Amino acid sequence: NSHLLKKLLREDLGFKGFVMSDWGATHDTKGSIDGGLDVEMPTGKHFGELYGMIPQGDVPEEALNQMVTHVLTSMYFAGHLDGRFPADGNLFSPATSEAHNTVARDTIIDGAILLKNDGALPLSAAVKKIALIGKYCDQVDDNRFLQGSVYSGGGSGFVDTTRTVTPLKAIQAHFEKSEVEIVFGAEGGAAEGADIAVICAAAHAEEGWDRSNLTLPEASRLSREVRATSGGEAIKVVMLASAPGAITVEWISEVDAALLLFEPGEQVGPAVAMLLTGEASPGGRLPVSIPEPGENRFRQGEYPGVCENNTWCENMAATFSEGTLVGYRWNQAKKVQSRFPFGFGLTYTEFAFSSLEASCSSDGVAEVVLRIANIGDRDGFAVPQLYVGFESLKPVLRQLRGFQKVKVPAGGETGVVFVLGEEDWSYFDEASDRWISAVSKGEQIKVWVGSSSIHLPLSANLPCTGSDVVLA
Repeated sequence: NSHLLKKLLREDLGFKGFVMSDWGATHDTKGSIDGGLDVEMPTGKHFGELYGMIPQGDVPEEALNQMVTHVLTSMYFAGHLDGRFPADGNLFSPATSEAHNTVARDTIIDGAILLKNDGALPLSAAVKKIALIGKYCDQVDDNRFLQGSVYSGGGSGFVDTTRTVTPLKAIQAHFEKSEVEIVFGAEGGAAEGADIAVICAAAHAEEGWDRSNLTLPEASRLSREVRATSGGEAIKVVMLASAPGAITVEWISEVDAALLLFEPGEQVGPAVAMLLTGEASPGGRLPVSIPEPGENRFRQGEYPGVCENNTWCENMAATFSEGTLVGYRWNQAKKVQSRFPFGFGLTYTEFAFSSLEASCSSDGVAEVVLRIANIGDRDGFAVPQLYVGFESLKPVLRQLRGFQKVKVPAGGETGVVFVLGEEDWSYFDEASDRWISAVSKGEQIKVWVGSSSIHLPLSANLPCTGSDVVLA
């Protein structure tokens, strides 16, 4: 599609890389090249015809040169032409290194989301017995899955590994030289007598099918079983949830703390050990809204779809009628509260946002500045989020236009600056087929800053004037 791949992608957005087909999705050589495709995958079923088409003039040589340039540009940018990825001639030789393991572990920590913490984390030095509950504390594979594993999703992008370190193995290693007792059981009864019970629960998703619901399998049952043990009400219960996307949290009132990881991968164990003990602090914020159980977001016609006379059939039609009300935008416009909102995430410390100021320059650039103080007793990462709203954005009330992740030492304070431009207060007008600045229409631009899509204690109006149409 030349309008999408050449006009919008390259001309308007300035994309310099190459466009690659999905596997088996190329069906016409000349049409695909004219439409902006650079690479056919996984074989040259159609692009192999270029050998004959160029001499015959069916495809100009300049088009081929352009395709090659897009690929070489990307290779150069990534460092392939500078020897950054030396090959030893064996494609199956291990690429893993301790440096890679560290990146994988730290990525899990940076993305871990603390949903709840009633004094259970980080673990107290007084803890003498830790119970790991649930089969997934020490299980990587599940024969019910067609693709992927417990801690990774399945599909075209799945990479198999034999190096996954489970939470059980990592926690055992972490406390190996201490007097802390580590026990493991697939059922909740194994938690009896423990100070801390860590429940490992995981939801799975893979290419080719949808999850039948958003529940976290076994989470509710295991948490009830732990509480039902002798002395179970005194146990500090931590839910370790691994998920491929949004989940419901019917069990949240049964636990003292909840850590959510999104398909963490093979270094899940070491990352979890560091998070539980406080060697590391969860640094993630929710990239999705966690709904209340029973949230009625979609009608049957929107998902999973309908057939004639409201019957089931092989070719159901799903109508995407939500428009711009996607995710947290829907919750705000419909005044439906999420259980945990987009952008939410606790830390092992507390932050205070203050002193918001907004200004505009004559060249249409706005600055929003604020101060963030760490008012707790541990170092931590604050994630201030900036949302923008204006009249022509409706029915959307406000949308995320920037966020930063800043480390603030205990008792310390830092400043944060957001820089905005016309693209941040513009909307696409379908009637005129162009982007229009809301300021050029005389609309007031308001900004909010806070720690999630609904926790927005600071706000200000931007004093910007005179902006014109952004894109023709």
